Amino acid sequence: MHRYQADNLLHIPKMMCDRCVAALTSALHKLDGVARVEADLMARTVRVVSRHYQSALLRTLREAGFPAEPVLQPLG
Repeated sequence: MHRYQADNLLHIPKMMCDRCVAALTSALHKLDGVARVEADLMARTVRVVSRHYQSALLRTLREAGFPAEPVLQPLG
Protein backbone atom coordinates (compact mmCIF):
# COMPACT_ATOMS: atom_id res chain seq x y z
CA MET A 1 0.00 0.00 0.00
CA HIS A 2 1.20 3.49 -0.82
CA ARG A 3 1.71 5.91 1.99
CA TYR A 4 0.37 8.68 -0.23
CA GLN A 5 -2.64 8.70 -2.49
CA ALA A 6 -2.15 8.33 -6.23
CA ASP A 7 -4.44 9.39 -9.07
CA ASN A 8 -5.11 6.54 -11.54
CA LEU A 9 -7.04 6.79 -14.80
CA LEU A 10 -8.25 3.40 -16.01
CA HIS A 11 -10.07 2.33 -19.18
CA ILE A 12 -12.75 -0.32 -18.56
CA PRO A 13 -14.23 -1.58 -21.86
CA LYS A 14 -16.96 -3.65 -20.13
CA MET A 15 -18.33 -0.67 -18.14
CA MET A 16 -21.68 -0.05 -19.84
CA CYS A 17 -24.16 1.28 -17.26
CA ASP A 18 -24.72 2.69 -13.79
CA ARG A 19 -24.98 -0.83 -12.33
CA CYS A 20 -21.48 -1.54 -13.63
CA VAL A 21 -20.23 1.66 -12.01
CA ALA A 22 -21.88 0.69 -8.71
CA ALA A 23 -20.38 -2.82 -8.82
CA LEU A 24 -16.84 -1.71 -9.59
CA THR A 25 -17.04 1.15 -7.08
CA SER A 26 -18.12 -1.33 -4.42
CA ALA A 27 -15.21 -3.64 -5.27
CA LEU A 28 -12.72 -0.78 -5.10
CA HIS A 29 -14.13 0.43 -1.78
CA LYS A 30 -13.66 -3.07 -0.34
CA LEU A 31 -9.97 -2.72 -1.20
CA ASP A 32 -9.68 0.90 -0.01
CA GLY A 33 -12.64 2.30 1.88
CA VAL A 34 -11.49 5.87 1.38
CA ALA A 35 -10.76 5.62 -2.35
CA ARG A 36 -12.35 8.30 -4.53
CA VAL A 37 -13.93 6.83 -7.66
CA GLU A 38 -15.21 8.97 -10.56
CA ALA A 39 -16.64 7.20 -13.61
CA ASP A 40 -17.16 8.50 -17.16
CA LEU A 41 -19.55 6.08 -18.88
CA MET A 42 -19.16 7.70 -22.31
CA ALA A 43 -15.38 7.31 -22.28
CA ARG A 44 -15.57 4.06 -20.26
CA THR A 45 -12.95 5.36 -17.88
CA VAL A 46 -12.66 5.53 -14.12
CA ARG A 47 -10.45 7.90 -12.14
CA VAL A 48 -9.45 6.30 -8.84
CA VAL A 49 -7.60 8.14 -6.10
CA SER A 50 -6.30 5.49 -3.73
CA ARG A 51 -3.45 4.63 -1.38
CA HIS A 52 -3.03 1.26 -3.12
CA TYR A 53 -0.73 0.49 -6.03
CA GLN A 54 -2.29 0.55 -9.48
CA SER A 55 -1.62 -3.18 -9.81
CA ALA A 56 -3.89 -3.84 -6.81
CA LEU A 57 -6.63 -1.69 -8.36
CA LEU A 58 -6.34 -3.53 -11.69
CA ARG A 59 -6.43 -6.93 -9.94
CA THR A 60 -9.49 -5.92 -7.90
CA LEU A 61 -11.34 -4.77 -11.01
CA ARG A 62 -10.39 -7.92 -12.95
CA GLU A 63 -11.63 -10.13 -10.10
CA ALA A 64 -14.90 -8.15 -10.07
CA GLY A 65 -15.39 -8.89 -13.78
CA PHE A 66 -14.16 -5.55 -15.12
CA PRO A 67 -10.72 -5.97 -16.72
CA ALA A 68 -9.08 -2.55 -16.98
CA GLU A 69 -6.08 -0.93 -18.62
CA PRO A 70 -4.18 2.12 -17.39
CA VAL A 71 -4.57 5.27 -19.48
CA LEU A 72 -1.28 7.13 -19.88
CA GLN A 73 -1.62 10.73 -18.79
CA PRO A 74 0.63 13.54 -20.00
CA LEU A 75 3.05 14.90 -17.45
CA GLY A 76 2.85 18.51 -16.40
